[in-house]
Amino acid sequence: MADELNRLKEQLRQQAEAWIRNVDVQSDKVVSFVNDSTRDIRKTIEEERRKMELRSEIGEHRRALNKAYMRLGEAYYESRKNGVREFEDADLMDLIQNKRRLIELLEAQLSAIEKR
Repeated sequence: MADELNRLKEQLRQQAEAWIRNVDVQSDKVVSFVNDSTRDIRKTIEEERRKMELRSEIGEHRRALNKAYMRLGEAYYESRKNGVREFEDADLMDLIQNKRRLIELLEAQLSAIEKR
């Protein structure tokens, strides 16, 4: 009877150890899943933040571009009103060209992020 009791105790101990190993494996899987999910969520949030920043920056440059167009139009109007055939617009033209190029580059960055 003592041998049978010892044998049962040993079986219970082995079963408990197997159960603990199984729980450890399952908990490792859960921890891994949570870590992977958190990493994916963090990456998604970071990409969305970057897209918002780019959209904001594009908007700022478009507003500046519109102001430059308005200044160019006003300068043209004033020169024509005063009978001047030519007026100095090189600075405004450079500003407009640079702003347009910058907007194109920012939109390309935004497009690349959105395609991922």
